[in-house]
Amino acid sequence: MSAANCLEFSTWNSVFPTKDDDNFESNLETLDLSFNQIGTLPANVFADLTALEGLDLNFNQIVTLSANAFADLTALKILDLSYNQIGTLPANVFADLTALTFLDLSHTQIVTLAANVFADLTALKILYLSRTQIVTLLANVFADLTALNKLYLSGNQIVTLPANAFAHLTALESLDLSGNQIVTLPANVFADLTALEELDLGYNKISTLPINAIANLAALEELNLSGNKIGTLPANAFADLTALEELKLSANQIVTLSANAFADLTALKILSLNYNDITTIDRNAFSSFASSLSKLWLEGNNLQHYNSSTFEELTNLTELRSDSSCLCSIVGDIDYCYPGLDPFASCEDLLGSEYIRVLMWIIVISAFSGNLVVIISRQCKKDNNKSNDNEINKVQTTLITNLAVSDLLMVVYLIIILSVDMHYRGRYATFEWGWKRSPLCSFAGAIATLSGQSSVFTLMLLSIDRAINIAYPFSTKRLSCKSCRIIIGIAWVCWIVLSFLPVVANVITSIWYYEVTWNYFGENYYGVKSVCLALPLSKSHWPGWEYAFATCIGLNSLGFIIIAVGYIIIFVSIKRSSAGANRKRRRKEDIKLAVKIGFLIFTDLCCWFPIVLMAIGAELGGWVPPVKIYVLSAMFIIPINSSINPYLYTIIDCCFKKPNVANTNRPRPVAFIQLQEMRPRNTDR
Repeated sequence: MSAANCLEFSTWNSVFPTKDDDNFESNLETLDLSFNQIGTLPANVFADLTALEGLDLNFNQIVTLSANAFADLTALKILDLSYNQIGTLPANVFADLTALTFLDLSHTQIVTLAANVFADLTALKILYLSRTQIVTLLANVFADLTALNKLYLSGNQIVTLPANAFAHLTALESLDLSGNQIVTLPANVFADLTALEELDLGYNKISTLPINAIANLAALEELNLSGNKIGTLPANAFADLTALEELKLSANQIVTLSANAFADLTALKILSLNYNDITTIDRNAFSSFASSLSKLWLEGNNLQHYNSSTFEELTNLTELRSDSSCLCSIVGDIDYCYPGLDPFASCEDLLGSEYIRVLMWIIVISAFSGNLVVIISRQCKKDNNKSNDNEINKVQTTLITNLAVSDLLMVVYLIIILSVDMHYRGRYATFEWGWKRSPLCSFAGAIATLSGQSSVFTLMLLSIDRAINIAYPFSTKRLSCKSCRIIIGIAWVCWIVLSFLPVVANVITSIWYYEVTWNYFGENYYGVKSVCLALPLSKSHWPGWEYAFATCIGLNSLGFIIIAVGYIIIFVSIKRSSAGANRKRRRKEDIKLAVKIGFLIFTDLCCWFPIVLMAIGAELGGWVPPVKIYVLSAMFIIPINSSINPYLYTIIDCCFKKPNVANTNRPRPVAFIQLQEMRPRNTDR
C-alpha cells in the first residue's frame, strides 16, 4: 500500500482534522487517528472517504457518536473504537457499514445495546464488546449478524442471558462470556450456535449447570467453566458434545465426580479439575474418554475415595497433575506426572518401607538417650576453678550442650513422622493431601531444617575453638564462655528465621489471601514429599527450591569446609609441637592423631557430602539418585548424624583434654620446646 493510501494522525491532537486538509484524498484506504484526544465525531466527517477500508480511533476521548458519524463509508472493513469513553451507540450509527468485517468496541463505557444497533452489519465476522459496562443483553440483539464468527463479551457486568440472546448466529465459532456475573444459564440459550467451537463461561457465578444448557453443541471443541460456583455435575450435563476436546472445570466447588458426569465426551483430550473440593471419584467417571484423554489436572483437591482402576484405564494419558504421589504410581510411566513418585510413601503408608521405619526408631532411641545423657552430664559438672583451662572447658561444655540440643530437635522431627505414619497406617492415600498441607507437616519440616543448620554451625564453632586453642595455645584472643553464648544466641535467631520463613509466608498468604497475590514458597514448601523435608535431591523444581538449595546445600557445604580446615590446622599444629620428642614416639602419635582427625572429617563427610553430590547432580541433570539411595540419604544419613554426635564428640573431647601434669611424655607446644632449646646446656657433663 502506498503512502498516499495510508494516513496517520496519531500524535495526540485534540482537534479533529477537517475535510479541507490536503491529505484527505478520495482514494485513502487506511486512516489512523489513535492516541489522540478526540472528544466527538462530527456528522458526515468521513463522507468523502468512499475508498476507506481501515479506520483506527482507539485510545481517544470520544464520548458521543453522532448518528451519521460513519456515513458513506461503504467500503470500510475494519473499525476500532476501543479505549474511548463512548456511553451509548445511536440506533443507526453503523447503517452504511455494510462491508464491515471487524468492529472493536472494547474498553468503553457502553451500558446497553439498542435493539437494532447492529442491523446493517451483515458482513461482520469479529465483534469485540469486552470490558465495557454492559449489564443486560436484549433479546435478538445480535440476530442480524448472520456472518459473525467471533463474539467477545468478557469482563462485563452481565447477570442474566435472555433465552434468545444468540439467536440466528449460526456461523458463530467462538463465544467469550468470561468474567461476567452470570448466575444461571437458560435452557437452550446456545441452541442456534450449531457451528460453535469455543465457549468460554469462566469466572462467572454459575452455581448449577442445567442438563440442556450446553448439550447438543455438536461442533464444540473447547469449553471453559472454570472459576464458577458449580457444586454438582448432573448426569448427562455434557450430552452429545462428541467433538469436545478440552474441558476446563477448575476453581469450582465440585465434591463428587459421578459415573455419568462426562457421558458422551468420547473425544476429550484435556480435562482440568484442579482446585475444586473433590473428595470422591466414581469408578466409571472417566470411562467415556478412557482411550482419548491425554492430560488430566487434579491439583488442589482432597482426594479420599477413588478406585485405582479409574486411572489405570487411561491408556493414552501423557500428563497428570495432582497432589497425590500415589496416583503417579498408579498411572505408571507417563511423560509427566506431578508431584512424581514419592520415594518415602506408598498408597497405604507414609513410610512405605519397613526397614526405614525400623532404622528411624533405632535412631530415635539412640539420639534421644545419647543427647539427653550429654546434656545432663555436662550440666552436672561443676568446677569453681577460674583458671584459663577451666574457661576453655566451659566453652567446650557450652558448645557440646548446644550440639545435643540441636540434635534433640531432629528426634522431635522423627517422632512426628513416625507417629503420623502409625496414625495413617494402611490408609495414607486418603489423607495424603491434608497431611502435606497441615501445620504439623510444616512444623516438622522447619524443625528438621533448624536441627540440621544449628548442628552443623555448632560443629563449625567446635572446630574453630579447638583450632585456636591448639594452634595458638598462649594467645589471649579466643572464645570466652560469654562470647560463645552470644554467638550461639544470634545463630539460633538466624536459623529459626531461615527455617520458619516459609511457614510464616504460608500463614500470611492464607490469612490475607486476596491481598497477597504471590507467595514464593507456594502452598506447601515443606510438604512436597510425605516426610516434609525440603531437600533439592531431584530434578523436579517446586516453589522455593532455590531457597532450599541455598540453605540446605550451600550453607552446610560452607560449614563442612570450615570444619575440615579447622581439623587440618589442628593436625599441623600438633605435628609441629611434637618436634622435641623422639622420632618413633612422634611417628606413632602422628599416626594416631591422623586417624582420629581423619575419622572426624570422614564422619561429617559421610553425612553431608552425599547430599551435596546428589543435589548438584540433580540440578545439573548429570545424575539422579535411585529411589533407594534417595530414601537412605534423606531418612538415614542426615538423622544418623544426630545419633552419632553425642557419642563421637564426647569421646573426641576427652581425647583432646589436657594430659596429667605428671605425664612427662605428653607432646609440648612449639613455644615451650623452643624455650628448652634456647636454654644453656651443662657442658661439664
